[in-house]
Amino acid sequence: MNLTNLLFIALVALVIGYKATPKTPPAPTPLKKEFIFFFVVLVWGFLVGQLHGASTTLADFQVLKNCILYMLFYFLAYHAVRDTKTIKFLFLVILFTTFLDAYLGLRQAMDYGFNFNAARRVAAPFSWNSSDANRSSAFYTIYLTLMGVTALYYRSSRTVRWAALACLAFGIFVNFFTYSRQSYGILAALALILAFRRNALLAAVVVVALFNYNLWLPHAAITRIDMTLQTKAPPPGESAASLNEQITASSDGRFIIWGGAAKLIEHNPWGIGLNHFDRDIGTYAPAYAHEDANNYYVLCATEDGILAPIAMLLLMLGLYRLGRSVDKLDDSQDSTIYGLGLWLAVIAIALVNIYGSRFVDGNLMTNFWIFAGMVARYRTMVLEARAREPRTSTRDNRPATPANRTPRPTSGPVTARWAQSGEPQNAHP
Repeated sequence: MNLTNLLFIALVALVIGYKATPKTPPAPTPLKKEFIFFFVVLVWGFLVGQLHGASTTLADFQVLKNCILYMLFYFLAYHAVRDTKTIKFLFLVILFTTFLDAYLGLRQAMDYGFNFNAARRVAAPFSWNSSDANRSSAFYTIYLTLMGVTALYYRSSRTVRWAALACLAFGIFVNFFTYSRQSYGILAALALILAFRRNALLAAVVVVALFNYNLWLPHAAITRIDMTLQTKAPPPGESAASLNEQITASSDGRFIIWGGAAKLIEHNPWGIGLNHFDRDIGTYAPAYAHEDANNYYVLCATEDGILAPIAMLLLMLGLYRLGRSVDKLDDSQDSTIYGLGLWLAVIAIALVNIYGSRFVDGNLMTNFWIFAGMVARYRTMVLEARAREPRTSTRDNRPATPANRTPRPTSGPVTARWAQSGEPQNAHP
């Protein structure tokens, strides 16, 4: 029983509780069409796969079920929460989950040792198998983004800000021992975006720190980066030839696999079938038979047809625009954290799927879908509260106030702090 399962149970309980009480009709779920389009593409891929070969129908159906089921957490979260306190609580639970998973990663790093070893890479919270290290790094990349936004913009509690900052530093330290070059680069890019968004001084500090990474990074991470850049001699006990082979094997393999996938797409533009990539890639890349595509854009285009990456990009664009919309709702703390956190997390997801097939990975993405659903609900609540506010345009058409009467002060703008109160906002003279 992990925290994701507990989140699921809590959301179901909230939905049941609200269904038992008469409520006004709920607003339409944002991005519903984008999700349905993506689901239709997945179902199409499943059907195409059965036409090409139905020997593994049950396995293919299980993959389809998992792809759709975990994404439905978005809708569950949207319809479960009804107030900002619940959203804030669940958001803090997601952050706490990230901290616990980083702690598991630290335990692995301590057991493996802090010296570079390509066969011993942190793979928490998923397994102790180094083959899951890139998956682990994708997890930290996405959710440490939310931790960073909280550390910089949680103004109502200094304790929460400092705790988030400490957890952010802790998580980044653990991520270094996944030895994922991709995650290093993505986290650096996201740090720059966050820093420039905050202020120029912080941005300058981050830039200086990135250019002088060798002064503060763990030795193992520096070794990994130097191996990639090939700027230094290999560590003692390892030959340059073996290191170069170690460095380039995975990268070269990806391009060979992608070349084979391009040929599959050329011959089957409408897809080869959901969960069929590892069975068919050996036809055009024999050395990598039964391998994953290591790129979800390539994988979905190959399995589900050329419409699949379009559906995926439309969904991510919708999530990005949702985050930007919430970020611009008002100047409140919650709007900034939820909105900025969402669109930065979407950027992280778009980038981690370039060198990995993570978009429909339920164990990795479930907390994100919950978070996205809560942000969508938050936006709906604020907009509904604004709709209940008296319109200033109707006052303009009224007769002028007599000179002997004191005009009533107008209400201030609707903010998230009273979005669910249902009471008039206190006026400010």
